[in-house]
Amino acid sequence: MRQRLVSHCLLACISGLSVLLPAQAEDASPPNAATRQQKKLVLALGGGGTRGAAHIGVLKVLAKNGIKIDAIVGTSIGAIVGGLYCSGLSAEEIEEIVLKKSFLRSYLTVPIPIRVMAVPLFFIPHLFGYHPYDGLYRGNRFKNYINDQAPLENKEIQGLPVKFGAVCCDLLTAEPYVIRAGNLGRAIQASSAIPALRRPVPFDVANPDNLAIKDGQPTMALLVDGGIQANLPAEQANAMAKELGNENDVAVIAINIDESFEHEGGKTFRRIGSVSKRVINIMLASVDRPQKNLAQLTIQPRTNGIALLSTKTRDVKRAIKAGEDATQLALPKIKALVNQQVLGKDY
Repeated sequence: MRQRLVSHCLLACISGLSVLLPAQAEDASPPNAATRQQKKLVLALGGGGTRGAAHIGVLKVLAKNGIKIDAIVGTSIGAIVGGLYCSGLSAEEIEEIVLKKSFLRSYLTVPIPIRVMAVPLFFIPHLFGYHPYDGLYRGNRFKNYINDQAPLENKEIQGLPVKFGAVCCDLLTAEPYVIRAGNLGRAIQASSAIPALRRPVPFDVANPDNLAIKDGQPTMALLVDGGIQANLPAEQANAMAKELGNENDVAVIAINIDESFEHEGGKTFRRIGSVSKRVINIMLASVDRPQKNLAQLTIQPRTNGIALLSTKTRDVKRAIKAGEDATQLALPKIKALVNQQVLGKDY
């Protein structure tokens, strides 16, 4: 009798354990389990020449922390970095590209001083009835260079792994225009066509693959650098975000690469070129200020002292490091934002 009672007790204990163990297994979770990203993410990458290498640093930190990017809208250098990333290149691969001399040579085909000295020669074709668009050169070499770097066989924007938009200014309508289809290199060529330095890019808004669009046709746009009107394209990024879901399911983060302003002494502006440099920075900041309020989070890497068209490798490296530092500092807010928590706005 006693033996039978002991057997029953043992069976009861075993049965109890068999019920408890699965429940304990379900409650257990790895102590360092990563939080699943709940929101889709759209980046607005601002323009600013060499300072835009900071975007590479931003992308490196986001990738390292497993933060997925669903779409990028970029202006000028933001379109260059963003377009290459959306084509499937990693941030490290883009870093290798922009540090090569061939990258800068493809953008500035001939050094600016030589081009300026050659300006009188550009009037000669007009004497013979040929009237090209105003600008020192077309930028076709840069377009081809970008296409060569993109890993996809098909260079069409609508086929990119990550959604992409290149922000331009349409000279005909005086309005911003976002290229969402057509050849990647051509879109980036248009978005980074600095007025006077590069010629405007004719574009058929009805058929982006039509390269024969002519003056006077109703579907024509004439595109230059988008920094004139939408240097920090947060508004355009919000429009992209609406395509991905409702506002509670998509986050927009803007990367502003403008210099931050500090009080300067009067002697600073006795140097040649110092006034125009300061004025350009003031104008860019004025264009970008209202856009910052349209993003849920704005990151501003410290790019002070980096010229817009610097050809120095150390400035590119400085900008990349500035992007990494600013994004690392903002990481708690970024993680909170994409996981549907709100901790603030600017960083």
